[in-house]
Amino acid sequence: MREVDAAIEGGATKFSLRGRVALVTGASRGLGLAIAQGLAEAGAMLAINGRDHAALEAAADKLRQQGLRVEASCFDVTDTVAAEKAVAALLAHHEHLDIVVGNAGITRRAPLEEWTLQMWDEVLAANLRACFFLAQCAAPSMRRNRHGRIIFTTSATAILGRACIHAYVAAKSGLGGLTRSLAAELGADGITCNAIMPGYF
Repeated sequence: MREVDAAIEGGATKFSLRGRVALVTGASRGLGLAIAQGLAEAGAMLAINGRDHAALEAAADKLRQQGLRVEASCFDVTDTVAAEKAVAALLAHHEHLDIVVGNAGITRRAPLEEWTLQMWDEVLAANLRACFFLAQCAAPSMRRNRHGRIIFTTSATAILGRACIHAYVAAKSGLGGLTRSLAAELGADGITCNAIMPGYF
């Protein structure tokens, strides 16, 4: 616990997430892992998600070695049964889920004439439908507690566009609209909904 307190004091002086429970999808590496680390350093009890069990456990161990409180939640975000069970398990164990970051995503790259409907559906399922379903699973608990934070990772391509990644651009544009519609519905219940829009890194 002293290590956690030291990490909080050293890395997040502007706000505290002590007592909050956060789930970050697509967090075994890259931006998702960085987001997860930031939340944990601010004091949140963290659940990180990914599909690759070994990679996810390695990421969790890396954070634990820094004295952060983290558990691994391995499931495919496009599997609605698995996602629902994972959220239910977090709620059963912690009694509340305060922060959900929908960060998991995939892309496919091909000229327009080479795209298949299967490719299109796979990208939208991972980047857009999964975020909608995750919010749907988490919102009832947040509404009961009159507090929640739902955050989606979209992309600068949602505005700028980019050749050959049509489904990705469509999905990330859709996430912007989903964020606004959720904010309009859930804001009165103390739940904020936001999207971050990184560029290439």
